[in-house]
Amino acid sequence: MMISARNLHWVSGKKTILRNVSLDVQPGEFLGIVGPNGSGKSSLLALLAGLRAPASGEIMLEGVPLNRLSRRSLAQRLALVEQQADTSEQISGRQAVELGRTPYLSALAPWSSHHHEVVQNALCDVGMDALAERRWHTLSGGEKQRLHIARALAQQPRLLLLDEPTNHLDIGHQLALLDLVKRKPMTVVAALHDLSHAAMFCDRLAVMDHGELVALGPPGQILTEGLLRRIFNVQAEIEPARHGSGLNIRYLRPDTNAPCVLSNVQMAV
Repeated sequence: MMISARNLHWVSGKKTILRNVSLDVQPGEFLGIVGPNGSGKSSLLALLAGLRAPASGEIMLEGVPLNRLSRRSLAQRLALVEQQADTSEQISGRQAVELGRTPYLSALAPWSSHHHEVVQNALCDVGMDALAERRWHTLSGGEKQRLHIARALAQQPRLLLLDEPTNHLDIGHQLALLDLVKRKPMTVVAALHDLSHAAMFCDRLAVMDHGELVALGPPGQILTEGLLRRIFNVQAEIEPARHGSGLNIRYLRPDTNAPCVLSNVQMAV
């Protein structure tokens, strides 16, 4: 599924959060959105998911304006896993994943064995089938995160939007999750913090800074020592990975004698 953004602006209060963001995400592509904290990554995902309306600009889903689609129709096409999501409801892990089938249920289309099979497959995909009957409040942060991913997979979306999906996960589950969504037959747009993971799994990277899209292209072309120094304010040495795709990024210790620049950081959410 293709999604396109044209000249997106978004304002919160009197502050401009996103400025003139345009991009096309091709069917089956894994696009990573990277940038410093507060650069606008989460805001861009919220607009692409239809949770917020841009102040100006347009989002097209396979050529159809996003705002012309009903919530039900949209939920049958795309799924979003937010950075902070929780519930106080007394539900089990399985019931949380079953919520992903809601867009397909109606009086004429009640719960069936097909829905149960889809949910079970999603639980198995994220390795949570053995813990599916546990109550939500007894699960760890990482286990809840894996269930959020399973709920999104249970929607059977053609477009999956992920906001920092590896939060709370140990390194093994981080790699397994990104490999899982990489192998799924769908388009993926994910905001990622770990640049090494972004280089390993993403087809292209969109670099955000101060609410603007400042670079877009393959990881090997985008992630340069100059860009990391300019956008992330870090010194690094970068070389191609010896095995498979990806880059080896070796960060250098900060220069403790350098002047403090944190007070000059502009924040966007």
